[in-house]
Amino acid sequence: MKSLLIISNFFWALGLFAQKSDSLGIDDNPILNESEVVLLNSLLAESRKGFDFTNKKVAFITGSNGRTIVSKSDYFKKSVIPWIEKGSEPQIFMVELTEDEKKESGGYDVIVLSWVKIFTPKSQKKAIQYLEYKK
Repeated sequence: MKSLLIISNFFWALGLFAQKSDSLGIDDNPILNESEVVLLNSLLAESRKGFDFTNKKVAFITGSNGRTIVSKSDYFKKSVIPWIEKGSEPQIFMVELTEDEKKESGGYDVIVLSWVKIFTPKSQKKAIQYLEYKK
């Protein structure tokens, strides 16, 4: 029953965002707008364990080795919107940062990854160091 509810919520979100994909990735502010929050909360409903993207600073990573940090606008334009517009689910997962990692990264709360095959603790540490460097 739980999986049926999650699946129906996912398809509801896809329908909603197929029509409003123009409000996704419209800027590169790491704090998400309302449409981005709703979409990520929906897509990651099973794995986010109560985490809510509202007012959170988010970093976006792609690439098979998890080393490509991209802007929010590029992330949505290339890794999310094309799949949503086709009625498919983008490959996406998240890594919530610890308090120490948040400080080290310059205040990021979470890393959202798409199309990443391998994301090791070493990859995560390098990403966090890069986020601190780029601020």
